[in-house]
Amino acid sequence: MWNRLRKSTYLLLSTVALSFIVLFVYEPFQLVHRFYKHKVNDLSLSRIVENAKPLKQSSETNVIIRAILIYYPHEQEQSYLPEVRWLSRSWLEMMLDEPKEWRTDLIIFTYQFSAAFKSLNCINEIRKDVNEPPRCRIMFYMPIASRNESVMKTVFDYQNNELKIPNIFDRNTFNNERSSSLYKNLKTYAYIDSINCLVEGYTAFKMYDYVLRADTDIFLTRNFSNYIPENSSILVGLGGYGTDYNRRKLRRIARDMNLMYKNMSGMGSTWLGPPYSAYLIANLTLDCMLYLAINEFSAPERDGKVGTILWPDWHFGVLLLYGQHLAINHLVIANNLKVIIANEMLDQSTTNNQSNDMKQNLRLVLHCWHTHLPFSKFEFKAGKYNHIDPRSLITETSAQSYAMRMSLESRIMSLDELGRQISNVKKIKQVNQQMTMVTHIIGDISS
Repeated sequence: MWNRLRKSTYLLLSTVALSFIVLFVYEPFQLVHRFYKHKVNDLSLSRIVENAKPLKQSSETNVIIRAILIYYPHEQEQSYLPEVRWLSRSWLEMMLDEPKEWRTDLIIFTYQFSAAFKSLNCINEIRKDVNEPPRCRIMFYMPIASRNESVMKTVFDYQNNELKIPNIFDRNTFNNERSSSLYKNLKTYAYIDSINCLVEGYTAFKMYDYVLRADTDIFLTRNFSNYIPENSSILVGLGGYGTDYNRRKLRRIARDMNLMYKNMSGMGSTWLGPPYSAYLIANLTLDCMLYLAINEFSAPERDGKVGTILWPDWHFGVLLLYGQHLAINHLVIANNLKVIIANEMLDQSTTNNQSNDMKQNLRLVLHCWHTHLPFSKFEFKAGKYNHIDPRSLITETSAQSYAMRMSLESRIMSLDELGRQISNVKKIKQVNQQMTMVTHIIGDISS
């Protein structure tokens, strides 16, 4: 009889707890789970300046602030917006497991504050306080291709002088001679702004403890939620540009440029580490890219007339990786920069279908490669996966399934809905914790 009374009491308590949750926090809970309550079709679901080092922001050792840094070509929204959508969806997913003292912002360098970013609830503000909630932050950045002489003589028509990039009065971040040279020699190079914004936009992220520099076509995994590099090191992902020929060539070029050389190779475009380290690498990378473009590539190569005939030995399309290769090899020696090639953690494939791979091997960031195997960004944008119900992937744990689910959910959700969920992530986490507690209580009773 006592056992029956005890079980009845537990059942009553769990029912009261569940009722409390439903009554007071069900609405934010719906933000996360609304997708799974309706039919898919019904949803709208060169100068390295020591003074540039950041100041210490907080004495609270348990507070960690991080930023994801991306460049967004505003004139190519049709191609890049789907990628920002799935990145944002994976950012939300990651934050559900993040320690409560941590904050991770998404910083987007772009020329226009588009309607899409307003729907996503982005703001045009630099983080001022470690306790601010995580936000999507838009930083106005003028692309190199727009910097003709007449434009550079005018005052930039931005909303806030502090946020204009480049800030032509900040000697730590802006080099007028280099900016002019970039316009003259690399204005048509597709990836120049993705690296230049890290130097000229350093003020926008120097207050963070760690930054993730990445392309837009990535997915953050839940492993990223509580990971930071050790000993002030900076992790770099996997780069598939290296051959014996170009490694020898780059070593020779380093000598020509009077750069030191550590014999490191295979560094990718994703970095994770202290903001000042990212600034140093980006700053020297720009100088190296200019040198390479002017001295090591012919005009037909720069103009794309040669195509990929020299790939993988020497190809102008990966100029950024060549420049970064030279910069990192020099800085590791000259500045004692701690660089770790994290080729098992960053830039991981979205085609891996092994169910335990992401968790067992601590995959932090998935990156879409040039492939038509699932998950392929090309196939996704072509609508080839539209027939897949993402609810069927909830229990799947492979990188392939995770990328597929994040992308499909981001396509079905409206930007307003996604923005609301990101803004309410703290409440959603509280609800999830309470629901887990109730589940455990009910499980104890049933046993």
